[in-house]
Amino acid sequence: MHSLLVAIYIYFLSPLLTLLLFLIFAYVIMSWLIAFGVVSMRNQTVRQIQYALDSVMLPMLRPIQRYVPPLGQLDLSVFLLALGIMFTKDWLLPTIINMTAPSIGY
Repeated sequence: MHSLLVAIYIYFLSPLLTLLLFLIFAYVIMSWLIAFGVVSMRNQTVRQIQYALDSVMLPMLRPIQRYVPPLGQLDLSVFLLALGIMFTKDWLLPTIINMTAPSIGY
């Protein structure tokens, strides 16, 4: 059972959470590029990329935004989501998996 959980974590959960972190990074960079006028939403490719990022990120960000309102122009929900994903990936899941390991008693 323990080796199955380790395999699921290594080959499925960890890459999925890493992909989510990259999507958060892309979401933030794209929002900065749009906000500073580097890219225009009039461009169809930019609109499609932004729509795809919004469709993935907004369902995860909205529950956080209900409890943590933006501070002026700074939206902390993206930061909190990234912290939550890193906490889950680097500490929570490995801890849960290690708790299922059979203990060796002497």
